Amino acid sequence: MRRWISAAALLGAVAFVAAGCGLPAGVDGKLADGWAPIAAPQGFTPDAGTCHASFEETGYLSSYNPIDCGQSHKTETVFVGQLTTASVPAAGSADRVKAFQECQGKVNEFLGAEWHDGRVWIGLTFPSDAAWSGGAHWYRCEVSELEEVFGDDVARTGSLKGELAKPGSAVHLGCFNYASGGDLKPIACASKHNAEYVGSIAISSQAQSANRDTMITNCRKQIAAYAKMKYSSDMRYRVGEFWDPVSVTEFNGGDRRVRCYAWFSPDTKTKSIKGAGAGALPIHYA
Repeated sequence: MRRWISAAALLGAVAFVAAGCGLPAGVDGKLADGWAPIAAPQGFTPDAGTCHASFEETGYLSSYNPIDCGQSHKTETVFVGQLTTASVPAAGSADRVKAFQECQGKVNEFLGAEWHDGRVWIGLTFPSDAAWSGGAHWYRCEVSELEEVFGDDVARTGSLKGELAKPGSAVHLGCFNYASGGDLKPIACASKHNAEYVGSIAISSQAQSANRDTMITNCRKQIAAYAKMKYSSDMRYRVGEFWDPVSVTEFNGGDRRVRCYAWFSPDTKTKSIKGAGAGALPIHYA
C-alpha cells in the first residue's frame, strides 16, 4: 500500500506541474541532479603502531583484533604500505621482494639498527584475494622477537621500537658458546665464551651465501672491521668464523644479508672484541 500511495502522489505532482502551477521556492522539479556522486569503494586498511597475538600471512577483516603493545603479544605492525598490482603479489615475485625490502628499511629505522643484528624476524601480511579485488591493496610489515636466532616467536610486553639502539639490549646478538654444527647458546660477553656475532654482510645471490671460500673471506673482513683492525691474510691464524646461510626461499623473498660470527675455539674470551683492535685476536701459528 505504501508503494502505491507514493506512486499516486508522484502522479498528482506531475499533473499539478502540467496544469501550469508553479513549484515551491528552491525546488526545480528535477529528481536526479542534486545528489552527490557515490564515492569509489575503499577497502579496509589496518593501522601501524599496533600489536597482535600472532602473525598471520593473510589478514582478514573478520579476525583483525589489534591490541595495545603494553599487553602480551607476538607481533608488531611497524608499517603499512600500498601496492598497485592487480592481485596479491606471489611469493618470489618482484613486487613481493619490493614490499619486503621496503619493510626492511622501515624495520631498521624502527629498531634503531639493522634487524639482522637482533633476535628478530620480519614478515608481510597481505589481505585476502577477495579483499584485494575489492580495493584493499595494503600490506602489513610485521616484526617479532624470537627465542633464539632462528627460534620461535615469543610473547612480549612493550614495543620493540628502538630496541637495537639500547646499550646492552637482550634482543641484540652478542656472545655465544658454540660447537660446530650445534646450537648457538647466548651468554654474557663478560662470561667465558668462544664466539661473537660481528655483523651481517650483503649478498648478491643465494649461491654466494653457500660458497664456502667466498663467505670465509667476507666474514673475516667483517670480523676485522668489527674489531677495528686491518684486514690481511693472517686473519686465518687469528680467528675462525661461521655464518648463517640464506635459503633460496629467504633470498627469493627479499632477504639479502648473511650473519657472520667470530669463532675463537679452542680459545675463549671474557669480553667483547668489538673495537678492541688486533691485540684481541693474537696470531696462533699452526
